[in-house]
Amino acid sequence: MKMKKLLSIPSLRRDRFSIVNSIILSCAVLLGSFAFKPGVSKAEEIKQPIDFSHKTHVNDNMIPCEFCHIYASRSDVAGIPPVQTCVSCHMVIKGRDERQQSEIDKILTYWGTETPIPWKKIHDLPDFVYFSHKRHIKAGFGCFDCHGNVNMSQTPVLFGKFDQTPLSMGWCLECHKLEHEILKPGKNTDGILRGINADGNQDAVLAKEIIQGSKDCLVCHK
Repeated sequence: MKMKKLLSIPSLRRDRFSIVNSIILSCAVLLGSFAFKPGVSKAEEIKQPIDFSHKTHVNDNMIPCEFCHIYASRSDVAGIPPVQTCVSCHMVIKGRDERQQSEIDKILTYWGTETPIPWKKIHDLPDFVYFSHKRHIKAGFGCFDCHGNVNMSQTPVLFGKFDQTPLSMGWCLECHKLEHEILKPGKNTDGILRGINADGNQDAVLAKEIIQGSKDCLVCHK
């Protein structure tokens, strides 16, 4: 019995040493995560292959966001429009001035050479973060709630709630803590969802609903 106890002492010491090391490493990683604050790139710092203006398209010409970002309401990602989407308009619309004409010529060159436009990402989430555009849009939020007044910008710079929305974990959590009153389509007496009538006027039964975002870590960190 004594021999067994003596033989087990080194093993116990190794196990304790391993546990202590694990605790120290975990604390170091946790403290480092608080100390390290990754920078948020401004759109002006990123040179795009085409001088695309959200203001011209969204604000001046009233083009809906989902005309270009076609997956926003049905997928996790909003999607980048293919060259074909741009060309479908700009084969006819050539621009009002020399600068616009020059940028449209670049689009037509990409189309002619069958080359995708090499757009550079403005928002690139880490691999350990899960975000769904579809879930937020179906909940009643609009593009401007997260992306700010991008419709007024020449470049995709953000003008959100805190001047420039960081789209950080803390910023998201602050929103998730709030109660949001949204309008959702209700049902008529026949139980059929109403929508837009033939004249283009809203004929929906809108029901108010109070929602609050999840604060469960595993919802965003899969």
